[in-house]
Amino acid sequence: MSGKIIIVGAGASGLAAATRLYENGFKDITILEAENRIGGRICSVDFDGVVADIGGQWVHGEKGNIVFEMVKDLDLISPSKLSENPGMLFFLIDGTAADQTLTDRLLKLAMAVMEDKINTKKHGGSFAEYFHFEYNKRIRKEFSSKELEAFRLAHSMMEEWFKKFIILLNPAESWEQLSTTSPYVFQPCEGHQMYGWRNKGYKTILDVITKTIPDPSKELPIKHKVILNKEVTKILWQDNVKVECSDGSLYCGDHVILTVSVGVLKNLHKNAFVPSLPSFKVNSIEGIPLGVVNKVLLKFPKKWWPDNIRDISFLWSEDQRDEIIKEFPKEELFNGRVWVENIFSLTSIDSHPNILLAWINGPTARFVEQLSDERVLAGLMFILRKFAGQLFDIPEPEGLIRSKWGTNPHFRGSYVYVSADMEKRQASAHDLSTPLEVNGKPIVLFAGEATHASRFSTVNGAMETGYREADRLINFYSKNAK
Repeated sequence: MSGKIIIVGAGASGLAAATRLYENGFKDITILEAENRIGGRICSVDFDGVVADIGGQWVHGEKGNIVFEMVKDLDLISPSKLSENPGMLFFLIDGTAADQTLTDRLLKLAMAVMEDKINTKKHGGSFAEYFHFEYNKRIRKEFSSKELEAFRLAHSMMEEWFKKFIILLNPAESWEQLSTTSPYVFQPCEGHQMYGWRNKGYKTILDVITKTIPDPSKELPIKHKVILNKEVTKILWQDNVKVECSDGSLYCGDHVILTVSVGVLKNLHKNAFVPSLPSFKVNSIEGIPLGVVNKVLLKFPKKWWPDNIRDISFLWSEDQRDEIIKEFPKEELFNGRVWVENIFSLTSIDSHPNILLAWINGPTARFVEQLSDERVLAGLMFILRKFAGQLFDIPEPEGLIRSKWGTNPHFRGSYVYVSADMEKRQASAHDLSTPLEVNGKPIVLFAGEATHASRFSTVNGAMETGYREADRLINFYSKNAK
């Protein structure tokens, strides 16, 4: 094969495309990576001597999951002991644990409402409207009138918490941005949903993709084709392609595969492409939303929570959230609210017994990235001790690391979701993935999680799209060689 291929992005999608092309005879491959590392939104980092993931973390599902299929016989992953359902234990603002029998009932009911796709679609409108109506209807049916009065506050707090769960899966700033069909476009792979990488991190998959694992002697020379710190600023596409970088360097090829996030495309598309992109492509780039979900990992001197607690979640009322505002300086308020409201939960990690993982999503996720580590740590410990301090003696953490996906210009977000506005404007992964052709020749190709119609937001989805675009070029050259 004689095609000269430029790949923009050395994440899972870009590396998958490169390996597929290389194994099919394409040797002239250049991979341009804006960061100073490979992996993209797979980001396994050293955290005081252990490997921790501040990006992709778990392998979700088995059947049809390309990641699982590649590693299942290599003794690299283990099923997590964490519950596949959220919220194993809820805490109240007085520092005590909520009645688990009650919260289990409420959570089971909320999950049933979410999973009822038939009723959801019948309802129409926003997902928020549907959930509030159906959840409260089922509450009245499930509980007696006497119980309802006693549990009134509890079930309203559970609904408020469930909002955060929904927008963790579909990372909008508000669940009002979701339609009644939005949450069901994503199609999970069947099987166990939380396989962990033990203490090696998700970056292990990069070695599997490039064949370093299981046999280092059979490693493909893909990583040697990566040039780091190359931020693409312009793409000139006609019969061939020229790619300009912010440092003034220029790369020429027959094709370019773009695997950057849709957030990067949103920032680039108006000025970077010559000629300009067609309207269908612009619509898909502008219409597909990229949400922000961030992780904060806290390392404690010892494990202070018992083994049966794996997920610490918080239940609080609107009045309590209003009251907590007084405890924080104005600099930590966003639209009059305190950022700690949007802490989804703190989760234990099987392979790291002294570490808790805090999830921050919703309207303040991007805002929190601008706060100092000291302020984030102080806010997390304030809330943790406020809600769980009566039951546990919680020591000060020894260390903190966190992600900043929203403000990093090379990502500009965490993962995509389907919003009501996206559906209204008919933006689609199909249009985003459609290549730009000149005389029947695919010149600019698009890959990455946002270009997958049903497995966006996952590493396996991203890898599938990399292989897809590589196969597109392989098939093009095969047909034209006849």
